[in-house]
Amino acid sequence: MSRSSFENDTNYSLDVEALSRELSAISLQFHDSSSPNDLHDVIDSIDDTITTIDSKLEGFITLNKKKLQQDVTSIDLLRVNKLSATIRNAARLSQVLTNADELGHSLTYKIKSLDQEIGNVNETLNYVENVQSLKNNIKQINYAIEGQNWELAAQCIHAINSYIPRELVRGEFASAVIPSTNVPELPEASINNWIKQLVVVFKKQFNDAASKRDVEKLTKYFQLFPLISQEEAGLNCYAKFICEVISESSKNLTQTINSITSSDLKPGIFDTVAMQLFENVSMMLSQHGPLIKRYYLSTYPDALIFVVNRLQREVDLQIGVIADTFYDARRFDKLFQDIKLYKFPILSKRLDELREHHIQEHGRVSEDLESLDDLVPIRHVGDLILELSLILHSWALYCKFITIKYFHKPETPELVLPNIITKSNFSKKVNEKLLPAFETLYQFYFRRSLEKSITIEEVPSLEMYLKPVPRSKSPDHPPCSSVIEDLTLILNNTLRNVIQSGFPTAVKSFVTESFQVVQQDLINGYFIRNLNDNQPKYNQLLSFLSEDGGLTSPRAHSRSGTPEPHGTATATTAASSANASFFKGASSAFGSVVSGSGAIVGSLQTTSSNSPKLMNFVVYLNSVGVAQEYFTKIINNIKSQAASNAGFIETNFPFGKDAEKIKTILNQDFLDPFMVISNRVINESLINLYNQSIKQRLISMVNDLVTDANDSNYILYSTTQVNDPSLLIRFKSNWTSLTKPYLQTLHQSIWHKLLRLIVINLVNLIERKLHLVLKRFKINELGSVKLEKDMSFVINEVCEDNYQLREKFVKLTQLVLLVGMDDDEYEESKDPLVGSGKNIVDDGLDDGVEGEQEAEEYSGINWILTPQEREQIRSYRV
Repeated sequence: MSRSSFENDTNYSLDVEALSRELSAISLQFHDSSSPNDLHDVIDSIDDTITTIDSKLEGFITLNKKKLQQDVTSIDLLRVNKLSATIRNAARLSQVLTNADELGHSLTYKIKSLDQEIGNVNETLNYVENVQSLKNNIKQINYAIEGQNWELAAQCIHAINSYIPRELVRGEFASAVIPSTNVPELPEASINNWIKQLVVVFKKQFNDAASKRDVEKLTKYFQLFPLISQEEAGLNCYAKFICEVISESSKNLTQTINSITSSDLKPGIFDTVAMQLFENVSMMLSQHGPLIKRYYLSTYPDALIFVVNRLQREVDLQIGVIADTFYDARRFDKLFQDIKLYKFPILSKRLDELREHHIQEHGRVSEDLESLDDLVPIRHVGDLILELSLILHSWALYCKFITIKYFHKPETPELVLPNIITKSNFSKKVNEKLLPAFETLYQFYFRRSLEKSITIEEVPSLEMYLKPVPRSKSPDHPPCSSVIEDLTLILNNTLRNVIQSGFPTAVKSFVTESFQVVQQDLINGYFIRNLNDNQPKYNQLLSFLSEDGGLTSPRAHSRSGTPEPHGTATATTAASSANASFFKGASSAFGSVVSGSGAIVGSLQTTSSNSPKLMNFVVYLNSVGVAQEYFTKIINNIKSQAASNAGFIETNFPFGKDAEKIKTILNQDFLDPFMVISNRVINESLINLYNQSIKQRLISMVNDLVTDANDSNYILYSTTQVNDPSLLIRFKSNWTSLTKPYLQTLHQSIWHKLLRLIVINLVNLIERKLHLVLKRFKINELGSVKLEKDMSFVINEVCEDNYQLREKFVKLTQLVLLVGMDDDEYEESKDPLVGSGKNIVDDGLDDGVEGEQEAEEYSGINWILTPQEREQIRSYRV
């Protein structure tokens, strides 16, 4: 019975839709039930339905179980039949594969045997062909040599060496069949003899062509050496030829020098000769390098290095001759004896003797020692330093050229001098002879130049700087001694010459020695000496000159035309403000000056003349500041590196980490210690200037500002008294007369230090005077208002836009603030509050417009005064 017959049988059909309808009907009947009888009917319907479904399921299972058993039996029979057929087919296929494998092994063996036979035949053929080629080449070599066809002979030897195995040439078969009546020797012996014969011929022909400067013939024989595997012989000949050319050109140059007497030798002639030598070598290597690479690089990769090594010997010889000639012609030994005898009398006297009237005697000392220039002419020494520096510079450039072009490996990050340079004879001569001479010369030159600049010193006058101007400012070119201008130029030129030599030891030695000279002779023997000799007398002030006085004599012009170091160094000062936060009622205690204070003016105090010592003191103090500025510019300009190319130091010190070491030496061994020592000199001199000249005047100004005669400025009863500007007019006039002459004459950095010193002392004086006066007279509310306005004016007048100086007045401002507070403000200041937003209330109504209160932040005063001091100051208020 098929499946469709079961599905169509109404008695045993399981109709899902009919079951769903019956279930829906029972569910509806259940919901419509309203009594227990109705529920019993529902239960009966459910039981009837379950009984019907169970009977249908039993009938369905019974019928289909029999059908399923029949289908399983049929499938098992089919499986057995199919599996038997498959086993039989697999057995037949296995037999076929076994037969194919046996056949494959047989074919593989036969093919391998055939390949071996073919290989043996090819080897025999190649061997016979090589023997035949060897025999033919030997015959051609013999024929070519007899006919002096050297090029054909070299090519045949090259063919034998390149294409015929050495074992065949040495083999028994070749030794048996190749010798003939014309060439009875063994092949290897014959080839070696011919190579020796050709080497002799090629050398002779090459030398003949070199002597005749026959470039075509020279090139022809130069390219034949690699063909007979004699690259070193060819390179030796070529190197010898280049050395002869260099030697001839060098001899011509030295003969020209030798024909000139020592007295007629112009400065710079030897460095020109040395530079010409290195240029010739570099040019010849650059011109002949491509030829060497073309014919030798494939068989001899180090051909260029081989030539450079041979060439270096000749370069050592020729530059050594030039250096020795230079040393003897310039009479270095005699010069060193004279230098050793020179004791620097002027510098020694300045260090050993302390004379009170140095300026008056200075001219006489210079005249007495003018004859010292004849012993060791300083200009001659400077010319020798420049000449020797350029010779060493040329050598350094040559070393850099050789290293980069022939010895530097791209994978190596740093340049390293090759051994042919470090171990060369000229390097030894430089280290043992030229560098010590160079160091002796520039050490003497630097100190002697300083001595000479002191003897011809010109000190500028301050008259043109002491004229009243509408807006005072520090001078762009502060008046300073000509010694600083001269020494700046000398230091810049000498340091650049030493760096240009390319030797780190020379730079280290010069920096160390020059700083010793600067420390001993410039700072101790010149700056400190002159500052001590020109100490201002007590209570002498620098004042503006009146229009009709003190201008009868013309200003002594300084040699301000001395060029500054290359470039400009701009110093930017970042102003930092002190955030002294006051609470709401007192945050503007010093925010404004007295009403109309911008119009407060006073008459400037002028004089017909100033103290010469005081003016010289200012000039020498400026000289220290200018020396700091110029020396810093020199070092920074030398260290500076352009964005597009290497800087001055990197160009002259390309090897290893020499450039970094030189920069470190310049900073740590010269600039940094000089700045430390010179700053100490400036600070001590400014303290001396303040104590001698400014202190008493400042005390008088404070006494005028904070009067102690009566309480008229502290216990006030009308606003007219509060706005009285008389004290401020006097203070402004006195302050301008006191500070502006120094502002218009002092170097900017020194003026800032002096102003800071004055302000610190001014604040201390005002604080002490206020304590004394307020303790005596007390102060009321209007008096505190006037005091606040007066102090605000003083702070603005003294500090202007310098917010760093305003920090010095914090304690004073807090004092004035305390006496100006009422009791409630003072009590509130004891418990400073910090706003945290706790007053914000949001009830969700009207977007918080009425329900949100603005939070107020109360930041308490950062008190500098102690609680005891605050209580004491509050006691002054009445």
